Amino acid sequence: MSVRAHRILKVEYAEIPSFNLWHDEKLINFIDTHNDSGFYSQMNANGGGVVSVEASVIKDAIEKAVELELDEATVEQLKADIEAAEDGSIDYDCW
Repeated sequence: MSVRAHRILKVEYAEIPSFNLWHDEKLINFIDTHNDSGFYSQMNANGGGVVSVEASVIKDAIEKAVELELDEATVEQLKADIEAAEDGSIDYDCW
């Protein structure tokens, strides 16, 4: 574990949001129950923060797009997220 804390100078976001925390509730619940670290447990007391999701969980969610009521734009962005995942996980900044 590191003993030093650094302030963050720059965070880059994808141009298009991957999903909506209010409207994609079924997706969030799916991630929460299938992701090793959950979803909500990674958020701060204000309901925000950085959440890490395993790319395999996002792949499974895409396969269940109809059941999770995901629109085509969300599915396409999730596919782009998987392609961009370098270490097998995807970080989402939720605010």
